Amino acid sequence: MLNNKILIAALLVFANPIYAGEITIKDAWARATAPGQKNGSVALLITSAKDARLVAVSSSSSDSAEIHTMSMDNGVMKMRQLEYLSLPAKQTVTLGPGGDHLMLFDIKKPLKEGSFIPLTLTVQFADKSTEKINVRAQIRPQTSSGVKHQHHE
Repeated sequence: MLNNKILIAALLVFANPIYAGEITIKDAWARATAPGQKNGSVALLITSAKDARLVAVSSSSSDSAEIHTMSMDNGVMKMRQLEYLSLPAKQTVTLGPGGDHLMLFDIKKPLKEGSFIPLTLTVQFADKSTEKINVRAQIRPQTSSGVKHQHHE
């Protein structure tokens, strides 16, 4: 019973928005990985008080991380890396399945439901100043969309 209370308290803490200067991040999460799966994706909501762009992501849970976008082409979901993701002032940008998202490559250990992974997001503003935001993404259960994916460099 005590472990459930601790888990619920942790979920409430990490469900709250993260405020870092001009940036707000909400609902950061990733799907649990299957045995042997080496890559994963992260979803979140990000809002900037002024025009900015997300220029980098990293995680100690993976060898590398990238900003990605997805699109449909003849019934095949295609994914490609983005150099940056625009963050228009005071507009919430959604990163998640089927659209823009964060990719984790060569995950160091399986992403287990109920745990968290650390991320560092780097945001650049119009004046070229940057802000690094530390985020913990909750690992949620696996789900399958049944959509075929194809990764493009």
